[in-house]
Amino acid sequence: MSENLKELLEKINQEGIKSAEEKAKVIEDKARQDARKILDDARKLADEIIQKANREADKTKTSANLSIKQAARDLILSLKEDIRKMLNKIIAGEINKALSNEEIAGILAGLIDKYVEKNGQAGDVRALVNKVDLEKIKNAFMSQLKDKVKSGVEFKPSANINTGFSISFDKGKSYFDFSDEGLLETLCVYLNPELAKLIK
Repeated sequence: MSENLKELLEKINQEGIKSAEEKAKVIEDKARQDARKILDDARKLADEIIQKANREADKTKTSANLSIKQAARDLILSLKEDIRKMLNKIIAGEINKALSNEEIAGILAGLIDKYVEKNGQAGDVRALVNKVDLEKIKNAFMSQLKDKVKSGVEFKPSANINTGFSISFDKGKSYFDFSDEGLLETLCVYLNPELAKLIK
């Protein structure tokens, strides 16, 4: 009986150990699978985070590049505008120097003299000049023309003219603008394309 009991105990013991080993193996396998899944999930999450960070970095880089390009364009446009204004100021200064009262009177005399030669009279001529210089220009004009044009040329003051003059040959219906502003505008139409070539 004691032998049978001993064998029975050994058998129970071996089966218990085997069962425990099998359970331990199942637990260990499950733990390995869980660990693998956790690692795979962690790697996947890390990859997603890295890809998202790369996308954000690319967006930021693209946005920064666009901002830099826009700032460069704005700077160039601002510089071109500053250069244009400076040149306009220089041109306006030179025009003002060139258009003294005597020069204006001489130019007017030449224009009206040619008009009278072609048309026989100056009855339709009207000249607009700066109101401050009106009398000086008129007197200088009259002394240059002397007897060629006794009447028919009308001088009028204009608040819109600083230097130079505007002249009409049809009693003021249309004018040719030789004022500082008109000459500046005409010169700038030519100079701006030339300036653009220089800047480029």
